[in-house]
Amino acid sequence: MTDNTNKKVAESLWKLIMARGIVLVVVGLVLLLFPQATLTTLIFILGIYWLIDGVVTLYNTYKQKDVRRNWWWGLITGGLSIIAGLIVVLKPFSSSVLTTSFLMWFLGLVALINGITGVVTGIRIKKYHTGERSMIWGGIFSIVLGIILISSPYTSALVVVKVMGSFAIFAGIITILLANRVKKKAQEMENN
Repeated sequence: MTDNTNKKVAESLWKLIMARGIVLVVVGLVLLLFPQATLTTLIFILGIYWLIDGVVTLYNTYKQKDVRRNWWWGLITGGLSIIAGLIVVLKPFSSSVLTTSFLMWFLGLVALINGITGVVTGIRIKKYHTGERSMIWGGIFSIVLGIILISSPYTSALVVVKVMGSFAIFAGIITILLANRVKKKAQEMENN
């Protein structure tokens, strides 16, 4: 590449990187400042997906009922998907609390089971002296996480949203700093 081409690439690149950094910071701020609204919006989008998926499933089931033996299964899943979608779309806030709570409770249960199996495995491999401490501590951490998620699922979800917001802001700031470095390089290339 010629120096002129490199300069143009660097010039456009820093603007793109800067835009991404700004978007990350804005998204992070929205997640931090409006965690409940973020959860409600995400669950509302999920509800719309369930609604559309249910309609498509019912349509495909109807079209294929002559060639599929278990076509009634499509009617059941499509119908349930439509019902779930309608509930979420008509009651977005209540649905966001219930759906989020269920998801966090499920994740908490998974963490609890993984933690228990981790501790048991750590105890079993203790005689081999091969990382049993990290396995046991990892299991204990997972058990504690599971208990926290199960005991307060909606609050846990809000904390997850806030952590995501914090990471987005941090990544945005790093990206903006990178954009400034690329801009500086572009200016140096221009001056040479």
